[in-house]
Amino acid sequence: MTDPRDLRETPEQGKTASDIKELRKLVIQSLNTINAVDSGLRNVAAKVNQKDKSELNKSFFLLVLLSVVVVLAFFFYFRAEVTHFKEKLGTSQKQNEYIQKEIKELKDKIAATENTDIKAFNLYLAFKEGDPDQAIKKYGEFNLSALSRLERFVIETEVNQIKQKAALKKYDEGMTLFDRKSYLAAVEKFDESLKISGVGKHVSSLFYYMSMAYYRAGEIEKASIAFERYLFINTEKGLTKDKAELLLGVCYERMKQYDRAVNFYRQVIQDNKYSRFGPTIRDRLRNILKKIEKQKSTDEKRI
Repeated sequence: MTDPRDLRETPEQGKTASDIKELRKLVIQSLNTINAVDSGLRNVAAKVNQKDKSELNKSFFLLVLLSVVVVLAFFFYFRAEVTHFKEKLGTSQKQNEYIQKEIKELKDKIAATENTDIKAFNLYLAFKEGDPDQAIKKYGEFNLSALSRLERFVIETEVNQIKQKAALKKYDEGMTLFDRKSYLAAVEKFDESLKISGVGKHVSSLFYYMSMAYYRAGEIEKASIAFERYLFINTEKGLTKDKAELLLGVCYERMKQYDRAVNFYRQVIQDNKYSRFGPTIRDRLRNILKKIEKQKSTDEKRI
């Protein structure tokens, strides 16, 4: 028979049972805490997702609104530009119609005019893009006074353009001959160019090379006249102007016009202080003065 005393718990067993109960309680509390934390995290995640969606919706709305504003701005800008362009186009068309109307009236007037002057002018136009010399010759076959002011203006404008074109052609031919050292032949072409037209950007250069051609051909008197004309029309300082001044003085010397050479050299030294040939001009001036002084002494001794 078991002794009842053997069934009673010992102090160690009671303490163990108490610890198990305490441990079980702690485990249950931990599980409850974990569940609470998990529930809280889910709530936080739900709120965060809801806030992110709200922010995303807000950003998307702003982006759509901005796109609409940009599209509208471009629409109104291009609409204004198209309107402005259409207005300009309309104005240009009106001007073009007005000009076309004037041209038609002028053509009708010319076509209706029966006189030899207009016929000669039509013949002249046929040569306009062909032989300039022949065109200019035909131009002299009719009387401009028989035409209206507008007709004369149109014809004279065309003629001046053709004359300048023909004059430039003769000038180019003269330069080719000059480069080949055919100086007198070059002068003939230069003269022909001047007879056709004395205006144009090439005229100053023409007189310079004409002067040089005469000088190299030994035509000193003609060279001096050409140099004078060149220096008269040329206002730009440069190498060609400096050289022309020197050679004109040399021409005066070679023609034994010493007083004229002295006055000219002195004027050049005064007006063109930075001439590239300044030292040469001063030396020639001193030599001429010595020559004049020597000539005076010789004349006095003869007397």
